[in-house]
Amino acid sequence: MNGIHRKGLAALAVLGFILPLAAQASAQQLKAPDDIKMTLRLLVQVSNDFKRQITNKNFARVPHEFMEYTEAADAVRSAMKGESADLKAKVETRLKGAVASYQKVSDMSATAKETDVDKLMAEHAKAVTAMNAVFDLFPAALRPDPNLPPPGRGGRRGAGAGA
Repeated sequence: MNGIHRKGLAALAVLGFILPLAAQASAQQLKAPDDIKMTLRLLVQVSNDFKRQITNKNFARVPHEFMEYTEAADAVRSAMKGESADLKAKVETRLKGAVASYQKVSDMSATAKETDVDKLMAEHAKAVTAMNAVFDLFPAALRPDPNLPPPGRGGRRGAGAGA
């Protein structure tokens, strides 16, 4: 009887370990992974545009980049429509934080209030951290690499050339 009891406990322990893993794996089964991946990549592209405008001291252009960032955030929201309420709530909370961080960068640069590149870049780095918190909610395969150039820009010449 003692051996059966141990086997039963071992089976329960294994189930206790496997069930949470299975639940986590199913949580990562997204309904629109390609759409989500594309919209996350848009966030990175616009973030990189923010950085480029600051580096080039084109401060008047930063508020326009913020408008594009909010559009990319709306695209993420649209791509999330069919996902679980729990995931949508988590994404929305973090996405609001990221948008607020980018708005701060935009507000600092609006009408040349702040022209110190170092201060703007420091604030941009905080915004990138907030954006990465959104990415952390998704499987690694969907997370964009912020170091890759956007499709059609800065890549190898002739790669995927159409016209």
